[in-house]
Amino acid sequence: MFAAAHAGRCAVSVRFSREGRIAIITLDRPEKLNAMTPEMYADITRRLQEVDADDGIWVAIVTGAGTRAFSAGADLTTVHRPQAGPGVSWQPLRQERFDLGLQVSKPLIAAIEGYCLAGGLELALCCDIRIAGEGARFGCPEVRWNVLHGYGALALPRLIGLSRALYLLLTGEFVDAQEALRLGLVHEVVPQGEALERARALAERICRNAPLAVRMTKELALRSFEVPLSDGLRLYSEFRRLLQMSEDQAEGTRAFQERREPRFQGR
Repeated sequence: MFAAAHAGRCAVSVRFSREGRIAIITLDRPEKLNAMTPEMYADITRRLQEVDADDGIWVAIVTGAGTRAFSAGADLTTVHRPQAGPGVSWQPLRQERFDLGLQVSKPLIAAIEGYCLAGGLELALCCDIRIAGEGARFGCPEVRWNVLHGYGALALPRLIGLSRALYLLLTGEFVDAQEALRLGLVHEVVPQGEALERARALAERICRNAPLAVRMTKELALRSFEVPLSDGLRLYSEFRRLLQMSEDQAEGTRAFQERREPRFQGR
């Protein structure tokens, strides 16, 4: 379901906060089920670029305000609006966000409560790990409104298999959190209201790992998914060479020998 919202321009409603090395991007229109406007798409893109460029950020969490929705999708009143502001249009921003979500080198975790539908599901699919509250519901209802579920139609078959993806894409039906877990759409289901807490715990766990190794591992996994094994092995060899030249490589070795926790710097 795309979410309907009031007509007229809407202020950008994306909050960005930092908790140490963890960034949190929050869709903040709970009264509209966190429905996304073109302005919000633009701000999400800007925030993802900030996450990727800031060496002080090691992990980012994407979530929605409240427990009713991660995001119910696009704000229907703005979908057909030709301009969202000077030089800003809808579809290029949407595609840029999807491309950027895949290009961000830092791990992205989606903390999902309530409805995660249409463009909201697409945003969650851009993340590397998805944690769902017990009350979460997932769906691709675009076909009900003569809209193409573009990124989801590409990503879902790779994530959960073609047959299961087609069922969701063609029927537009919703699935609950436990079914999403069974399908492999999410990684964990937690009690309702605790998705963000669990995402924080995972982010903190990832932050204890070597950041360069984490980023290169993510890139290696994503890049090698669609290339011949021989090309993937060549990429692995290059990444291994780069890691061996890093300061963190020496720190990891010292920490192992001294039986202590390493103090990685991301260099």
